[in-house]
Amino acid sequence: METYVACIPCFMKQVLQAGELAGVPSADIKVMMDAVGDELKRFTLDSKPPQMGLRIQQMVTQLTGDVDPYRKVKDESNEKALKAYPVMKRMVASAEKPLLTAVQIACAGNIIDYGTFSARSLDISNEIEKILKMEQEVISHERPEFFNFQAFSKALKQAENLLYIGDNCGEIVFDRVLIETIADLYPDIEITFLTRGVPILNDCLVEDAVYCGIGERARVLSSGVPSPGLLLDLASQECRDLFFSADMIISKGQGNYESLSDQTGPIYFLLVSKCEVNSLDIGCEMGDLILMPQNQA
Repeated sequence: METYVACIPCFMKQVLQAGELAGVPSADIKVMMDAVGDELKRFTLDSKPPQMGLRIQQMVTQLTGDVDPYRKVKDESNEKALKAYPVMKRMVASAEKPLLTAVQIACAGNIIDYGTFSARSLDISNEIEKILKMEQEVISHERPEFFNFQAFSKALKQAENLLYIGDNCGEIVFDRVLIETIADLYPDIEITFLTRGVPILNDCLVEDAVYCGIGERARVLSSGVPSPGLLLDLASQECRDLFFSADMIISKGQGNYESLSDQTGPIYFLLVSKCEVNSLDIGCEMGDLILMPQNQA
């Protein structure tokens, strides 16, 4: 996905958010905003938003010396989501269509995104509580042109190698529920879960995925990317080899959509559309649940 002019205010919001989380004084946050403004003069609209997200985080790290300003937020997200994990598992176990319910849970979990929402205003425990009570609301947001469960289910039946590209901490517990459901229904599928290579925003790392239990049913691998989205030109050779050899790919979240929407392959984008620009690019409405094969993107 290319960058839209409307993305620019969000870039500045990222600077403010990251600076506040890292305890940066207001004057220094202004310095970072000025630097981002200078960077934007050279940042063309045919670039991808995660490329600017990477540059912003590099600036924060350089100024503060803190390579992972979101660490506390990420740990809190993981802990609170893990407390909700047994409830999510019971929802799947009691569902008439376990795979559909697991997909809905994974998709709804995409709301836990400190890169999109204000870190100060988003109460994770409240959001999880709402998510676990929203199955009927979730169903009402499934628009056939953007939520193609039938194609997704058919692809799983034929898949041998599934690459699941992770997104945010906390959210990955919701992903765990879907991964476990897939593994139970299709035990012959080899599943690999990709994380970011280094700390970036609240995105998950290998240690987060392992801590949250994903390693019990899938191989967990670092993609090597330092960006808030899987930019393949920054990925490790192992990651690229896996990406281009997988016969099914689940791309989770907004950053991965922005990074991979121009790629070809057996990709299924799984997310909640949370920003106007992202919704415009997809052609959906804000709040829509997206389960969309690449050939529809």
